[in-house]
Amino acid sequence: MDEHIRYHFMYKERMAVTNEIIIQFMDFQGKRLVRATAQDLNSSTNQKLKEDARKQWDRIKKAETMEQK
Repeated sequence: MDEHIRYHFMYKERMAVTNEIIIQFMDFQGKRLVRATAQDLNSSTNQKLKEDARKQWDRIKKAETMEQK
């Protein structure tokens, strides 16, 4: 991994009542958890968070699942 990723993807969940998608990242540098809805993430002014989320999501989409091996 050449690029430095500050915000590490932890998980994505859908809230049962509101049906919103919540995405959680770990910021090891800032020592905090970052939770946001997909809409909050898209409208965020934190460019590093948006870049890291996009890079990791692209990598996750291309990854093989255990069933594919």
